[in-house]
Amino acid sequence: MLRTKNIRSFNIQGSILFFCLSLLSIGVIVGFTIKANSTTLDALYKAFGVISGIGTLLTALIASLALYTWKYQFSHGERFKAFKKLEEIALDCISAIEVYRGVYEDEHLSGNTRCYYDDHNKAKNKSRDTFRESIERYRKDVDFVQSLLTNEELTEFEFTYGNFNSKVHGILNSVSQSYEFNGEEQHKELLIVEKDILELKLKVKEHFRQFRGR
Repeated sequence: MLRTKNIRSFNIQGSILFFCLSLLSIGVIVGFTIKANSTTLDALYKAFGVISGIGTLLTALIASLALYTWKYQFSHGERFKAFKKLEEIALDCISAIEVYRGVYEDEHLSGNTRCYYDDHNKAKNKSRDTFRESIERYRKDVDFVQSLLTNEELTEFEFTYGNFNSKVHGILNSVSQSYEFNGEEQHKELLIVEKDILELKLKVKEHFRQFRGR
């Protein structure tokens, strides 16, 4: 999209420059080849004065187009970087939930299966700390991201801090609540948790990349 705009801007600038040079060439040719009285020369002088003014106006237009293109490129670049960083933070937070879920699963393995974690409480605390750190980073960065959006885009932006915080805490709490059940009921609850994690991860990627322009 940026490349197309740059090409169009370059074509417009080239056309204007060609037009001005053509007019200048015509003026030179006329000056050397036409033998005219003072009235004709005065008319030609006035005509080329008008053309000169048009050329000045077109030059200002070129400068304005160049400034607009530069501002658009700068704004788009900042927006892309900000959304990319926020997406990474969001995914770090979701990954911490997945680790937390894995610790619970490891803790409740059958007695004959060797556990991966030596200290499950320590592993849970570590994953929750990572989760809290990611949430705090998200809170800080999402404010900057929202400042880059238009008023219309703000109404469409789904993952504000409050909304994202609510979603991830809901899933995190569902992990521990699932193990309050037994047998088939527990299995169903864990499948729901797994589904919620996957859906949130995919939604975050799709939503953020839509706003940042891929």
